[in-house]
Amino acid sequence: MTHPPIPWFGPIVGDDEKAALADVIDSGYINDGNVTREFERRVAAQVGVKHGVAVTSGTTAITLALMGMGIGPGDEVLVPDLTFIATANAARLSGASVKLVDVEWDRFSIDPERVREAIGPNTRAIVPVDVNGRGADYQALSNICRMHDLVMVCDAAEAFGSRHGGKALGTYGDAGCFSFSANKTVTCGQGGMITTDNTVLYERLLELKDQGRRVQGSGGNDLHPVMGYNFKLTNLQAAVGLVQFDRLALRLGQARERDAKFFQRLDGIGGIDVSRLGGNSESVLQWSDALFDDSGAVEKALSEANIGCRPFWYPLHRQAPYMASPELFPVATEISARGLWLPSHFDLTAQDIERVASVVSAAIGA
Repeated sequence: MTHPPIPWFGPIVGDDEKAALADVIDSGYINDGNVTREFERRVAAQVGVKHGVAVTSGTTAITLALMGMGIGPGDEVLVPDLTFIATANAARLSGASVKLVDVEWDRFSIDPERVREAIGPNTRAIVPVDVNGRGADYQALSNICRMHDLVMVCDAAEAFGSRHGGKALGTYGDAGCFSFSANKTVTCGQGGMITTDNTVLYERLLELKDQGRRVQGSGGNDLHPVMGYNFKLTNLQAAVGLVQFDRLALRLGQARERDAKFFQRLDGIGGIDVSRLGGNSESVLQWSDALFDDSGAVEKALSEANIGCRPFWYPLHRQAPYMASPELFPVATEISARGLWLPSHFDLTAQDIERVASVVSAAIGA
């Protein structure tokens, strides 16, 4: 019997997005404008902060947040070894150097104890990552930042709508940074947002994203009092994001149900660790994740069954721009080798989950 494919993930866009795009096109103004401002307001309100600044990507968001806090050449930024490479690249784009730090086993996020050990004379900032919607240990990290006068810019790219310690992710540190790329709960195709309660930082971000201007200019005889660049999010992209935003609550609920079903079906089976899918009432995961004693066999079995999945990132110490000894990062190395993101798309059914679980169980001989 041939089963239909089960995709890993992907955006769902349709007639509502087309209509929103048509409205922007009909308006005659497709650049960064009133629609982008509305998107910023809604994201800031959702997170619970004063300010949102829309930019071209999550990578740009991290870079500009660091630059806005004065981070640049000669400074060192601490970045977790287990993250998408964009986190480290964003820090490098600010002009700073990057030092990798190992991660915690339970949350996959940067380990505060290793952070303490990594701080050196040039360390000026830390970029914790809320991996797959799980908050880092912000109590410990905040204490470290206060003690050592460090800037903290939080990579919440995968955490829109998730919470930690009674607060929305994106509210910790000096700034939170979100991504609205194609594989996110809310997508603009590409795009990012910086969220903050720091009004001084907010005003500097406006300058950095728009050629040194805090208010929209004409492109002609405007004044540009400080250095800035062009990292604007257009009304076209924001229009798609606003339509997607209206589905946020539904999609967060679907993600909770999806993870609960995977946990119920796979928990307790030898060779599989799905413990992080259960028990946390605050976190909403972007994708269902699991660790396997033999992730290669599971990935192969899923592929042969026409079921999509995605292996965890390689640790950054294995990437050419950040090459370092694996002995320095034992936790990140093991998690990367064992981790898979299971099918997590918005149309996933209970029958799909059962089929995935059956293939996974067979692959490990359960």
